[in-house]
Amino acid sequence: MILRTSMPSPFGRMVKIAADVIGMTADMSVVSADTNDPNDNLRQQNPLGKIPTLLVGDDILYDTRVIFDYFDQLSMEKHGKSILFPGSGMDIIREKTRLARVIGMLDAGILVVYESRFRPENMRVDSFVEYQLEKVTRSFAEIKAEHPVYENGAAPTASDIALACALDHFDYRKQLDWCDHCPSLASWMIDFSNAVASYKPTLPDDIDVADWR
Repeated sequence: MILRTSMPSPFGRMVKIAADVIGMTADMSVVSADTNDPNDNLRQQNPLGKIPTLLVGDDILYDTRVIFDYFDQLSMEKHGKSILFPGSGMDIIREKTRLARVIGMLDAGILVVYESRFRPENMRVDSFVEYQLEKVTRSFAEIKAEHPVYENGAAPTASDIALACALDHFDYRKQLDWCDHCPSLASWMIDFSNAVASYKPTLPDDIDVADWR
C-alpha cells in the first residue's frame, strides 16, 4: 500500500494512525503529495487531486472514509474483529455518524483556510467564514453534551482517531480555542495520547506544545 498525503493534512494523519492501530503500518509506505502542483501525479492517481489517496495494487482508494472502510476489512481478516467500527447494527451506524461529524468540522475549518489562502483580502467574505465556524462550534456543543471520556486504550475507534486529529488541526491552524467550547476534551486528549502509540510520531511539525503532545 502507498499513501499519498502531506504532513499537515489531518485526513492523512488519520489514515496513518488507523493503519498503526490495525497493525498495518509495515505494509504501507507514505509518499508526499502536493495538491497545488499540477506536475504531481496525484492528479492522475485521483481525479479529484485530493489527499489522502491510498494505492492498493491496481486499486486507488479515496477519501478518508473509504480508506477506513478498507482498513476495517483488513482488521476483520487480521484480527477477526472490527477495531475502527466496533459493535454491530446501529452501533456501527452511530460510530460512522460521529466520524462524519468530525470530518464535517474539518471540512468547514479547511474552507476557512481556503478563504484566506485563495481569495484576495478585499474579496473575502466574513459571513462565509462565520457560517463555517458556526458548524464547528455547534459540533463542539454536541460533543460537550455527550460528556466525552476516552476509554478505548490502544484500540481507538475511527471517530476517536478523527477527533484527536481534528483538535490538533484546529490548534495548528489557530482557528479557535476548542478548550473554550469543550474543556473536558483536554483530559480526553491526554488519555488518547498516552494510549495510542502513533499519536505523537504523526503530529504536524511546529504545532504548539500542549500537555498531551
